[in-house]
Amino acid sequence: MKSIYCDHPAPGSGSIFFPTTGLHLSYRCDALAHRVVVVDHTGRVVRAFGGYGRKPGCLDTPLDLVFVAPQFAGEHLPADSSDAVWVAVADYGNRRVQIFELDGTLVGELHIDGSDGHRWPPTALAWRGPVLEIVGVEGVKTAVHLSAALLANDASRFDRSRHLMSSIAVGVRH
Repeated sequence: MKSIYCDHPAPGSGSIFFPTTGLHLSYRCDALAHRVVVVDHTGRVVRAFGGYGRKPGCLDTPLDLVFVAPQFAGEHLPADSSDAVWVAVADYGNRRVQIFELDGTLVGELHIDGSDGHRWPPTALAWRGPVLEIVGVEGVKTAVHLSAALLANDASRFDRSRHLMSSIAVGVRH
């Protein structure tokens, strides 16, 4: 079985390739339109998701995105399945990271609380499975075990077919 190939060539963009189908998609943050745009290998827009707002699934100045592959105990997804990969988006204006399925369906969100108790805006993301590294203004960093963070929100309401409305606050390190 072949695995999915993901790339993060520049801040705010990423590409994903499915070898079994030959499908190649590029994701790009459109900060001015407050959305994520997905194009195929020809440059044709396949979908866009987000849009300005504060509600879950809406975005306010998305700055970065990265593909993530959280693992949950007892879950065995094929390595070449689109269900095995999600996209995390640094939602700067809303001071949160939102996690979406590849089709733009919201999975959940993370809020990062600073030592002063205020939420700080994420500016960059990196996936170091199983950990999502989040960078904020002035280089402030934190690392979140993504699967644990999503499950900690509300284990009774979480599964891959529904999104989380709650969020988690995590500590910050410099």
